[in-house]
Amino acid sequence: MRSPQDGREPASASSGLAADGTAADAPTNAAIPMQTANVTLRVGGKRVAFRFDVPSIPIESTSLLPLFRSITDTLVEVAAEETRARGLSISCRKGCGACCRQLVPVSEMEVIAIRRLVASLPEPRRATVIERFEHGVARLGDAGLVETLRHPESVDAEKAEQVGLDYFAQGVACPFLDDESCSIHAERPLACREYLVTSPASHCARPSSDRVQCVPVPAKPSRAVRRIDSEQAPDFEPWIPMILALDWPVAERSPQNGTSMVARAFAHLTGKEIPTPDR
Repeated sequence: MRSPQDGREPASASSGLAADGTAADAPTNAAIPMQTANVTLRVGGKRVAFRFDVPSIPIESTSLLPLFRSITDTLVEVAAEETRARGLSISCRKGCGACCRQLVPVSEMEVIAIRRLVASLPEPRRATVIERFEHGVARLGDAGLVETLRHPESVDAEKAEQVGLDYFAQGVACPFLDDESCSIHAERPLACREYLVTSPASHCARPSSDRVQCVPVPAKPSRAVRRIDSEQAPDFEPWIPMILALDWPVAERSPQNGTSMVARAFAHLTGKEIPTPDR
């Protein structure tokens, strides 16, 4: 099961900017001042080098989502390779959508992106997706779960797994699930990208910690990204249930320096401060 409080040991990182190769590249725009960064992470037994260009001016945090998606995909593929090297197979396949009925924790920037995505859909597709969101919230409300989901700060590590199981028991499919496949695969949440299993696919229909064996991803960008805009205590990791994305109260925030936001994300990802040129 996915868990909003899924604890993992942080990856190790080289300190600062060092040219060590390329694993993920962010889109660039010649009209925007950019800073090229090179960061190397140790994930499991492998060193993974990232090279990317980040706007060095204030930007919306959502502008960094393509970068964080790329970083996530790279780290997950490294973890999957190490899993295959141990003789295990990844069970996840297109058309197997059991995990798309789980509670998906997302960041504030992902909430904004989801709203914009829904708003951009043509009719009648947009109305269908909105209706699915509303139906899911209503069903969870009937089950007495919505109040808990609206206050994620009340869900500690001990409660997280049970909340996830209670959510799954309601059978609320992701509003973007069509024919048991993700209709927004390229733009799916970071937490979804990080979720792969090696246990039989049939076990996902009745998930529990002893039945579902997840691919261990030591470094989880989804958790680091959720903390970028956090104004809470350092030990609190904010999360938002994706099913509530369309009506979640999102605070108005001024654009922030791109390099600073990326540095904060890597600091949360690794547990070490990553220096940036603007400091």
